Amino acid sequence: MKIGVVQFRPELFKVERNLQKALDLVKEFDGDLLIFPELAFSGYLFSSKREVENVSKFNSSAEKRWMDFSKKKNCALIFGYPERSNGNFYNSSMFIFPNGKKRIYRKTHLFSEEKKFFTPGDSGFFVERFKGVKVGLAICFDWFFPESFRTLSLMGADLIAHSANLVMPYCQDSNVYSSLKNKVYIATANRWGKDENQRRILEFTGKSQITDPNGKIIAKALESGDILVEAEIDVSLSRDKHINIFNDVFEDRKPAFYKLNGEKT
Repeated sequence: MKIGVVQFRPELFKVERNLQKALDLVKEFDGDLLIFPELAFSGYLFSSKREVENVSKFNSSAEKRWMDFSKKKNCALIFGYPERSNGNFYNSSMFIFPNGKKRIYRKTHLFSEEKKFFTPGDSGFFVERFKGVKVGLAICFDWFFPESFRTLSLMGADLIAHSANLVMPYCQDSNVYSSLKNKVYIATANRWGKDENQRRILEFTGKSQITDPNGKIIAKALESGDILVEAEIDVSLSRDKHINIFNDVFEDRKPAFYKLNGEKT
């Protein structure tokens, strides 16, 4: 499978402009799966739920445009957006397939002030198969909890599509070891630049990357710049969990010893 990771800087709240900019950036893509950042077309730095509500009004437009793109290109794509459902807002990713199918992941681990605007995700982690590859979704701060990527890997993920708006500098280095420990591909689509809102500023780290099951960085962007980073992935690497002839990273696990005192397995 050929995957593309989109590093992108949206203008805060300029959803339609950001959508067109993103479409222009990937118009020549000829691969199988595109992964965009977290909250890819709205920007990130909210100061009120009203702002979240305002940008969520563009969700149906974004979905239609990417559905059309997916069908035309016969590729799947994943993008982050502010989902509105039953009076709640979720920091979500939409997984769109060329046949019109879609699947939504809601961010499990909210970061910092996100807790003021979004409801913790209730979708749980899941894996979807596309063109023979098992793809799991995660969003930004999910990376900080080892259970996230481990759970997806135990579910059979060959590739973890990680949409992000990273502000801490640790994730890209950490993913090298997360890929190695789980023998899985991790594709982090991060944004770059900064958001400014009511005298508050957040700067994002860029450096989108793809790591392979041996912990090797096989594609990487710089700290700044809109760019499409591409790589081929080989599922035979992600499905072989051996690190030598004696050790298998999953078969050698000892779950009975991982419980806390008094906790049932």
